[in-house]
Amino acid sequence: MRGEQELACLNYVRNNIFGKNGTLIKHPFSNKTYLEATDKEFIDDEIFFINSDCYKYYFGLLEEDRFQIENILRTAKPNQQKSEFPDFVFENGFIEHFQITSSRETRKGAVHKKEMQQFKRQTAKEIEQLKQEWNEIPSFDKMRSEHWTFTNPEHNYDYLEKSLKNIWNHHIESLKKYSGNQEIGVFLIEYNEIALSMLENIFTGWIDGMSQGDLREQQKFTCYRLSRDKNLLNFIYQFMDIITYVIFVYKEGLEIIKTENIPYLLQLLPWDFIVYPMRVKGTYSVYNISLPFAPPESKNEDINQD
Repeated sequence: MRGEQELACLNYVRNNIFGKNGTLIKHPFSNKTYLEATDKEFIDDEIFFINSDCYKYYFGLLEEDRFQIENILRTAKPNQQKSEFPDFVFENGFIEHFQITSSRETRKGAVHKKEMQQFKRQTAKEIEQLKQEWNEIPSFDKMRSEHWTFTNPEHNYDYLEKSLKNIWNHHIESLKKYSGNQEIGVFLIEYNEIALSMLENIFTGWIDGMSQGDLREQQKFTCYRLSRDKNLLNFIYQFMDIITYVIFVYKEGLEIIKTENIPYLLQLLPWDFIVYPMRVKGTYSVYNISLPFAPPESKNEDINQD
């Protein structure tokens, strides 16, 4: 059943394409946002409604592709058949959203998500208990605090690869049963975990002791990037005839990939990337200090009676 999660992910993409610094971009003359523009206004003045930095999100898109995906994002609506494939539809295609994980998965789902939910429930319970205690015994002389730490369970690239391929294939099967317009297919993939880093292995074939000056700096990422993963890009390319675009949303940004042009992107990746787990700990804290109660000032007035 689709709900807020799918729409929140799509809106995140929209806000990055049609907004900047948390604010939707307005046309310099009409003062309209992309939501308020008519089809003709958007077609005529598309450049005035988009973030000038959004080229960083586009991988393998020509000018007509960029306009096409922007118009798709602008016009896509939730599927009225709420429990059926796909999540969103537009005039000549669909958008289907799904999440992937780099955590181990069981029948009950991703271990990371399960443990995080348990941690949040327990933390919320303990915070409520603390609030009651601190209200009963206020402290006016010092700041009180309490801290909780969540440590990521096991994550690795094999889990991520398995998750993406399994869920992808599941949605491809759903697509085969879909009778709506399939001219343009979009998969919206969300990876919301901070768990994997990437390091470009530029030293393949390196001659020991050979200097290379500043010819090439090694790319490093603290978040997993689908655009640098040759293995999964090759997997996705197999479906270029039915999936036109892949929108990959991760913690630090997004990538929009034209599947037909993946071979071109692969030419720009001469080296493989090493994907490895990070040791991640999240700390949650609450602080408290009580303020002495001060009754409102009373105003004394003399009343003279004649």
